[in-house]
Amino acid sequence: MGTSVYFNNQDATREQFLIEDMIIESIKNHGIDVYYIPRESQSELDDLFGDDPVKSFSTAYSLEMYLESFQDFEGNQEFFSKFGLQIQKEARVAVARRTFERNVPTAVRNVPKEGDLIYLRVQKKLLEIRFVEEEKNFFQAGKQAPYMYGLNLEVFRYNGERLTTGIEDIDNIADTRAFGIEYTMQAGGFGTYANHEIVYQGLTLETATAKAYVSNWDITTRKLMLRNIKGSFAANSIVRSAETGAAWFLASGNPQENKPDLFDNNVLIENEADNILDWTETNPFGTSDENF
Repeated sequence: MGTSVYFNNQDATREQFLIEDMIIESIKNHGIDVYYIPRESQSELDDLFGDDPVKSFSTAYSLEMYLESFQDFEGNQEFFSKFGLQIQKEARVAVARRTFERNVPTAVRNVPKEGDLIYLRVQKKLLEIRFVEEEKNFFQAGKQAPYMYGLNLEVFRYNGERLTTGIEDIDNIADTRAFGIEYTMQAGGFGTYANHEIVYQGLTLETATAKAYVSNWDITTRKLMLRNIKGSFAANSIVRSAETGAAWFLASGNPQENKPDLFDNNVLIENEADNILDWTETNPFGTSDENF
């Protein structure tokens, strides 16, 4: 005897909508609010490594997801490998298809995509999508479209990407994680640099000899923190704002000092080395031979 055509109809679209509605309601009741942040490529895809050398994230969409990893992060956690300390913290979430389509414009994404980011608001964690599972269940009532997507996430490793989503908690990650140099500006300049805007040295932005993003500007001390620096900023030259019109002459700055990194010892190590090694010698690491 075959299965019932009334309750086990593979084309029963009403039953499929009912299941999908129950999934959406369940996620609303037991899920968490997150931000979905699609990746924007500013360069061509590297086919060898399967990645974008230059990535940016400028928009964030609020939606609800169900956190399947409810107790703690999964994965290998912290461990030592031949490449040094590795931190692999993973999590799994589920998002309903209709919820995703309702909150994320189809012009941006039809489905979640690997490389996009998820920001957990309560945990204040930024995670990267590593895998998208579209076959989340067995579709007992038939399948016209996935009811929900399963997302495998990994803690995001910041590597100089531009974060300008307009969400302060997200955008501040770039300011605290990126390599940054603090420059002192000369007195007599005008205007105020805005956080996350582009500044440059040169006549125009297109012909600039140096570019960077502003992490912080203190007009009282005339300290300008820059990150994602391209080129070399020269002293006694104007640093112009691409948006606010601010312009100040640069006085000084040490390109060897990563200001946001509290454990950065580059300058200290170099100063100590100068006290040990005599760089005026031809071979400061060996014994000089006058007869050579």
